This record gives sequence, structure tokens and C-alpha cells, in this order.
Amino acid sequence: MAKSRISTDRFGNPYQLIGCKDRKGTGFSSGYIELGGKLYKIEPSVAQKDGVEYWVKVTAVKKKASHSSM
Repeated sequence: MAKSRISTDRFGNPYQLIGCKDRKGTGFSSGYIELGGKLYKIEPSVAQKDGVEYWVKVTAVKKKASHSSM
């Protein structure tokens, strides 16, 4: 997983891009974001409730130890 960079938009608001992939073949991509030193998984899904198109589930996950070959 690549280290995400926080950028600033033209209005001075911070934002972070999240690269997402559909690894389960559901048609919905998921991705990860790190905020405040904690890692979260982002997963959208279709809603079955009137007036709601999609749900976005945000789950705190434990970071895996990264290994270096150096």
C-alpha cells in the first residue's frame, strides 16, 4: 500500500485521494485511508432503503507491519 499524501484544494481545504480496487468482483471498489495515524477501510455498497442510493462502511483496521529489505 502506497503512502497517501494530503493535498490542498483551491479553497485551502485539505483532501486525500484514495486508490480503490474491486477485489471481490462485486462491482464496488474498496480502499484504505490513514487518518490521525489510524488505518480505515472504505467499502461502498448499494442501499435497499428508499431515499438512499449507497452506503459507505468505514472500518478501523490494524496496520500490518511493513518489512524492509534493507
